[in-house]
Amino acid sequence: MNQTTNPFEERWPELEELYSQRGIQQLIAHIHQSDDTLERRALFLMASQRISRGQGLSRNLDDVIGICRAAIEEFSSQAAAETDPEERDRRLEGANILSYNLAADLAPCWPEDTEPRSAEHFEEGIRCAEDCLEWRNLLNKGALPFHMAWWALGAHRCGLGDWEGACEAFEKSLEAAQIDAQQNSTPTDVGPESSFLINVASGWLEFARWRCGDESSYDRFLEVIEAFKSRIERGGGGKDDAIIGIEQLETAALRMSGS
Repeated sequence: MNQTTNPFEERWPELEELYSQRGIQQLIAHIHQSDDTLERRALFLMASQRISRGQGLSRNLDDVIGICRAAIEEFSSQAAAETDPEERDRRLEGANILSYNLAADLAPCWPEDTEPRSAEHFEEGIRCAEDCLEWRNLLNKGALPFHMAWWALGAHRCGLGDWEGACEAFEKSLEAAQIDAQQNSTPTDVGPESSFLINVASGWLEFARWRCGDESSYDRFLEVIEAFKSRIERGGGGKDDAIIGIEQLETAALRMSGS
């Protein structure tokens, strides 16, 4: 999954032209024509990364889903066919990373990404997050990857207006963040000294509870914002993460109203 050592980098101009002129499905079909498993993985990985970033490309979220879903299925199908456990886990890790990245890209909380999300986009995000949870269990991942996968599931449940389901996912995300904090001997409650994981997981949970009708959660949501602001004012390590945390939560609050 190393983005800097793709052995087929010189093929990108060819793939870009095919995509620009004939569309995402023709690009996917072209990559599928290769009989070489490494080549298919590398080309799907490169195409999914470039199209997701969208730099210099006219693309939409449906195109992103199309190429990323093809890449995920390529990695996961190769994992299923592997007889060597180590190679199988490498392929599965590729599918896991690609799936999380797609879920994150589709989340409705990035201020610079104003493309409207549909129910189908959120359903795809839920599928990605649920796959991540399954694969991270198989790969024996630690608390941080589970925090991230549960967050993705909660964010897309928010998008569908499933606030109770979102609360359940964010509770799991916070539990994983607390395990990570305990392992790193850092605070497990909201505050300027707490990790980004603790603060952002708490913020999303209080946001979902607020949207469920718990008015007291709004005050706790604001406590998270203030904790991030305090971290920003101090400068140094954690400032950039705190800015991202505020942007996520405030964008979510602006874009997703309660039931």
